[in-house]
Amino acid sequence: MKQILIALGREFGSGGHIVAQKLAEYYNIPLYNKELLEEMAKDGHYSREMLERLDEKPVNLTFFPVPIAGNTISLEQDVAIKQFAFLRKKANEEKKSFVIVGRCGEEILRDNPNLVSVFILGDQESKKKRVMEREGLNEKAALAKMKKIDKMRKTYHNFYCENKWGDSRSYDICIKTGRIDAEAAADMIIKYIDSQQ
Repeated sequence: MKQILIALGREFGSGGHIVAQKLAEYYNIPLYNKELLEEMAKDGHYSREMLERLDEKPVNLTFFPVPIAGNTISLEQDVAIKQFAFLRKKANEEKKSFVIVGRCGEEILRDNPNLVSVFILGDQESKKKRVMEREGLNEKAALAKMKKIDKMRKTYHNFYCENKWGDSRSYDICIKTGRIDAEAAADMIIKYIDSQQ
């Protein structure tokens, strides 16, 4: 079977993780989101808890600098660099197929000809409703969390990448959920991928 790599960026509350799960199930390939942290914790550099705390977090150079090759980088940078190396190794050396959610996947794997990059966004109303239901928040708290998480994801992404987070020119496919659900979005992506096989 030809290698399938899917890098999926997403706005908070857009249903991007659900889309990623459906794609991984359809192609019977691993999904790396929080699962990536489990894999990385096996090498012993960082605990699962530490990785989770630093995962997709913007750089903070004021705390816990790590000396690397004569330079000092933050723990957040060290974790990000290790994640990128892990994904490149899986994709390019081991030729594994997988779905990666976030973590600059569309940029760090862009030289792989089997990569399909996707960005899932959503209208404010449907994202807010999903966040309220999933997290048990009121409207104000849901909107505040959406704004905070998206700002954090954007800052993280734009620190490491040339392309800007959510810029449609950086992805093969951009899909807005709301009028369509995660299932329909996944079907659209599957049709696109299968047309290239």
